[in-house]
Amino acid sequence: MFFSTRVVSDSEQVRLALWAAMKAVLFDAAGEAVIPHGFGQSLELFRHPHPGMHVWVAAYHDSNPLSLVVRPIYAAQEAEGGSDRLDGWCVTFSVLRAAFQVFIPFAEGDLAPLPDFHGSVVKLWPPSGEVLDWPPPYYFDSQSIIGLATRINDNREVIQMEVTLTEAVREPWPPGPVPT
Repeated sequence: MFFSTRVVSDSEQVRLALWAAMKAVLFDAAGEAVIPHGFGQSLELFRHPHPGMHVWVAAYHDSNPLSLVVRPIYAAQEAEGGSDRLDGWCVTFSVLRAAFQVFIPFAEGDLAPLPDFHGSVVKLWPPSGEVLDWPPPYYFDSQSIIGLATRINDNREVIQMEVTLTEAVREPWPPGPVPT
């Protein structure tokens, strides 16, 4: 996935989603530790992300191969003078040539439709049953990944996403000489 074009099967997508979800839980544990324990326990017991989690993958290319954006998602303010309730946790990070986004909602409900940036953000979890043709048409860099991170928001502030996507280069798979 990091260096060449390939097809990513449904079972490989589940493994990638599990890995990304585990990293999101670990990033949380290294900080304030706000994610409920049930999400981490589900990863360990069932070897796949919790059914309430959402995981996406995108192509990434930048001189800085590692980036991390963590965004708390809050519920609307209760009554005047009430405190904000943490309603979810969104972790967007890159590793070499892939960027992952993990959204962990703390309340049940449906997500509003999210921008997929011309098919460049692909859902891994919950599984879609579709084969992933890697890489997607465009990739993100260290600046545009911030726009990717803001696509899940709590509408507490006006968010302007400025994302410049670069067309992905599709190398032959498997690598090697092209038959003549």
